[in-house]
Amino acid sequence: MDRDESSYDCSDDEADSLEPSDDCFDEPAVTRHDVGFAVLDEEACLALASKVVEEVSVLLCCGAEVAHSLLRSFKWDRERLIEEYMTDCDACAKTAGIHLGADKSITHSPTEKGIVRVGGVPKTKANLPPIQCQICFEHSTEYSALQCGHAYCNACYCTYAVSKVADEGHGCVYGRCPAEQCHLVLSKALVASLLTDEAHRASLEQFARASSLSRSFVDDNAHIKWCPGADCGKAIQARPGVTGVACTCGTRFCFKCGNEDHSPCSCEDLKRWIAKCKDDSETSNWLMANTKACPKCQTSIEKNGGCNHMTCRNGACKFEFCWVCCGAWKDHLGSFYACNKYDPRTDKDKKKKQDSSRAALERYLHHYARFTNHDNSLKLETEAKVMMEKKVKEMEALGNKAWIDCRFLNEANEALHECRYALKFTYVYAFYLPEKHNFRIHFEMQQMELEKQTEELAEQLERAVEDIDHMKVVNCYHMARKRKHNLFEIVEARHHQEDEGGSSSG
Repeated sequence: MDRDESSYDCSDDEADSLEPSDDCFDEPAVTRHDVGFAVLDEEACLALASKVVEEVSVLLCCGAEVAHSLLRSFKWDRERLIEEYMTDCDACAKTAGIHLGADKSITHSPTEKGIVRVGGVPKTKANLPPIQCQICFEHSTEYSALQCGHAYCNACYCTYAVSKVADEGHGCVYGRCPAEQCHLVLSKALVASLLTDEAHRASLEQFARASSLSRSFVDDNAHIKWCPGADCGKAIQARPGVTGVACTCGTRFCFKCGNEDHSPCSCEDLKRWIAKCKDDSETSNWLMANTKACPKCQTSIEKNGGCNHMTCRNGACKFEFCWVCCGAWKDHLGSFYACNKYDPRTDKDKKKKQDSSRAALERYLHHYARFTNHDNSLKLETEAKVMMEKKVKEMEALGNKAWIDCRFLNEANEALHECRYALKFTYVYAFYLPEKHNFRIHFEMQQMELEKQTEELAEQLERAVEDIDHMKVVNCYHMARKRKHNLFEIVEARHHQEDEGGSSSG
């Protein structure tokens, strides 16, 4: 839930301080004022990955490709890899899909095309006996194998490699030897020796990208994810406990679930909310005006004919009742039009249940309307920001000295964007917060303060560029961020309190 505003592009040296093995990743969480994540470009990813591979290679006395394979299978958790390797190197090698020799030293380079190693002595293609390929069952002297010795004709092995790339995408780097129960993975050298035709160039390039050091460092790393922004190409490295992150391209997302940044609501609540919105939002208003709740299961029922004999379509219910009074149909005998069995107490109970169902729907609509409103405001304000930037550039081009330094406007728009995002998801958080929870009053008060300050900032930024008051805008966005900080702090404090008390969040 924690999100830090001070994200930054990370150089190679700075990135070292955020490596998964660094002490900072041993901390259970970070404070809001710490730098909780870094934005890495491809060069920084490659530099970090190369450093880790080199260190593991030295410690385990193995080649770089072997170290890479081991790290990839352990999600780039260097400490766990070293600890488990020292305990059971055979198990680690099997997990990584690599080969351990008789002396327990690691080998990983594949046999050359048309060469099979028997007892460590290579045989040349000229004196190789033909083998029967276990895929096509044809005899051939043109075959390849990994250290396992499972040999297949080059035509079948090539088709197999191409299909792995096409079917599994990035997962092709985990493609195993075709032999049943063999744990060795296809190596870059073997795939390169097989996919030599021009027709296979695209497959070879895709495999090379998937198995590249920088790509693997992100794809297989628990602490790093690619930015989902269109054509961004950067990655985010986050410390434990950080969920909401922001890339320098402007994209904000949840590091845990990959959806847009939804602080302060949890990933689980967001998932429930998305499902509920899909089910309810399009029909809620119509339901309010045209349906009644089944007296037994509270499912909304539409009356589509003149008959008042209703049957609930809920498969688990099937309750038959009267549309007029909502009483059980079996009690009406033949007098259903008059509904002469009126009982004030029974009627009151039925009305109470119906009112409860309607109240639940109205509560959902309250939160959904405000959620949608802030989402729409985000879109409109993003468009307004583009227009403002254009206007500022025009004024700067005309030599208006008062607008030479317009960085405060960028900062103000960024703050407005942050606060809108937060407000949007405070309504999801509030929806799943129990109505009678003691925390609710405190939360709604902070939510109100943030909403008020955000609207004031939005109003300031909607003015004509030449009419904007510099100091008012600066004060406004500082105060808005302060309000957001306060709201996030009380939510975080509540979660800590509930974790200590062993109770679950609402």
